Amino acid sequence: MLKGDKVYLRLVEKKDVSRIYNICSEPEVREYDGGQSTLPPLQYMLKHFDDMFNIERKRLSIINEKDVLVGYITYKEIKDTLDVYSIGITIGSKFWGRGYGKDSIKTLVDYLFVNNNAHRVELEVVDYNLRAIRCYLSCGFIEEGRKRKRYFFQGKYSDTVMMSILRDEYLK
Repeated sequence: MLKGDKVYLRLVEKKDVSRIYNICSEPEVREYDGGQSTLPPLQYMLKHFDDMFNIERKRLSIINEKDVLVGYITYKEIKDTLDVYSIGITIGSKFWGRGYGKDSIKTLVDYLFVNNNAHRVELEVVDYNLRAIRCYLSCGFIEEGRKRKRYFFQGKYSDTVMMSILRDEYLK
């Protein structure tokens, strides 16, 4: 378990799947998440929990100060690249703007640099998710570039922004 100022992060458990499914089903969340166009059925996710969660990409539930699961955050070491991690985060829309995302990002990034000896942490975000981009910038990430027309949602392609933070930048 990782402890932040507003949240704690722990591995996703089977009991979390229904809540995570509901969050991922929110139209506001789906617009920004960059994920699949359709979610697998909840019963499938529950039945195949061990195959879907925490294998290659670690998924951590984000639990707030009231012990409510407000979202999840993921990380994965990039294959064939030593000490480079990719992260992603999803927060339920009714919990946006409360600092849970920023605290989760800071907590996970600290863990990756301090405990996992990460050299680099990177992410991609859809270019119109300005709230997330501001959050990442405030956590020390910098924009590295764009992938043009990378994300498709509701009949329209959008760019994704590539961002990262390096160990020496974090330790300053």
